[in-house]
Amino acid sequence: MGKVECDKCGACCQTFPVLVSLSDAMREPRIKQCAIELPEHLKQPSWDFKLHPLPFHRGCCFLGGDDLCTVYETRPDVCRTFEAGTEECAEARARLGLPPLQEWQPDRH
Repeated sequence: MGKVECDKCGACCQTFPVLVSLSDAMREPRIKQCAIELPEHLKQPSWDFKLHPLPFHRGCCFLGGDDLCTVYETRPDVCRTFEAGTEECAEARARLGLPPLQEWQPDRH
């Protein structure tokens, strides 16, 4: 597959659980304020806090009204590794009624 550009729909932040690590919380201190800390029996090396789902939130607690991440520069590792155009991306988009992203084609004028 060729290059696929993220269109910033926010589907990934609204459909999958967002579980993050203590190192993510150290990089972005607001995680400890906004997230729910997981009980000890659910924690794993990269799962210490839950950002989504949370009560009264339609997506990750850092997803802005414009579907953009409000902590993009310091976002968790799970968000950094999520790739546009993957099966997971297509599944997230389908859950919101969006079509899969199309492969990027350079302009040929």
